[in-house]
Amino acid sequence: MKRRRSAAKTTFVVLLTAFIAFGLAMFPIRGHRHAQGAPPAGSDKGAARGPDKPAAGPQKAPKPGPSASSSASPSAPAPADQAKDDAEDLKTLPVEGGLPVGVQVAVFYLEVTSLDDAKGEFVATTDLRMRWKDLRQRFDESEEPHGYKEYRFSKADKKLATMWTPRVDVTNRVDAPSFNVQRLRISPDGEIELTTRTTAKYKIAINASRFPFDRQHLMLDLIVRENGTDEVELETHHDDVEWSRPAQGMTIDGWKPGIVDLDHSEVLGWNGDRYGRLQAALDVDRDPMGALAPVFIPLVASLLIPLLAVWMNKTNEEGFEIEAFELANVVIGGLFSVIALSFAIYSAYGVIAGGDNTVTRLFALNYVSLACALGIVVLFFRFNMPRKLFGPYVHEELFRFVLWALPLLSSFTSVAFILAARA
Repeated sequence: MKRRRSAAKTTFVVLLTAFIAFGLAMFPIRGHRHAQGAPPAGSDKGAARGPDKPAAGPQKAPKPGPSASSSASPSAPAPADQAKDDAEDLKTLPVEGGLPVGVQVAVFYLEVTSLDDAKGEFVATTDLRMRWKDLRQRFDESEEPHGYKEYRFSKADKKLATMWTPRVDVTNRVDAPSFNVQRLRISPDGEIELTTRTTAKYKIAINASRFPFDRQHLMLDLIVRENGTDEVELETHHDDVEWSRPAQGMTIDGWKPGIVDLDHSEVLGWNGDRYGRLQAALDVDRDPMGALAPVFIPLVASLLIPLLAVWMNKTNEEGFEIEAFELANVVIGGLFSVIALSFAIYSAYGVIAGGDNTVTRLFALNYVSLACALGIVVLFFRFNMPRKLFGPYVHEELFRFVLWALPLLSSFTSVAFILAARA
């Protein structure tokens, strides 16, 4: 009985030892297979595939660890944000070349379609050229066969929206332009040339003191906005002066075009700021022959009316041959004719109605001559005042003096008015 128990214990110990030994022997193999991605022991698929064949079915990619996400710095901007910042920088004032930024300005008068001196308005087509330098726009000259980049019309508008341009307003423009196109050129060294062709109506001040020999100035009043003279300054160089001119063969009805003047000044702003200003003006001279027939011939003819009222009478022993009443009617008729003439002329040339000019002076001379003639008719012809006061001899000599003194005084005064306007 004891032998059977001891044999059973011995058998149990041997089996347990064998089982432990087998487990210890199999543990490294299972771990190795799990490391290679093989299924656990006992799997039919793993046994059939063998150690050299890859596992069938989709494999899940390992999740990135914290080291992968921390490789990019959180403070670095995204590429899209960096590009946006660079685009906004191109719209700022170009300070790389120093301040103030010099903007060269020139104006070319292509056409003047109308000039209304009564309203003080003209309609013109002009080319406004502005040039400045922006070093941020430089490029390799080998990129362009023409030596510069050029943008026109809508392409120019799109390009200008991405870069800095001086804001220069035309302050005397009446309405929005009826025609407006732009051409942009960029040189390899960063020089920018912007040419704007515009058709618009402009308001000007008319000075008719020398009518009909007056000269008017068809002006474009340019003022810089937003940037003071310490940041942007309008300039005019020699080539800008040569470029600023009227088109060859330009004609303006009733006027003769001359040269273009460029005048620089400054405009005061808030807190003592100063802004650049440039006035480009085309000088035009009025054609005096156009006003000769409708204005000056009637004015000179009306001066003869008071003279005729004096020349038509003669002296005799009793006084004068023609009654004063008849000559007074001539003077009064001349007064009404001068008034009607003034209405006609001032309606056609409204610019001369309220100022001091040759026409208004000649009208004043007409009224003075009529008043002198009426005084002569009343004092000499009606009441014979010189005869009653000084006798017949003085009366006759004084009348002869009036016959040549009045026309000479009237003629010399009118000629002096005309020459003063012509000088």
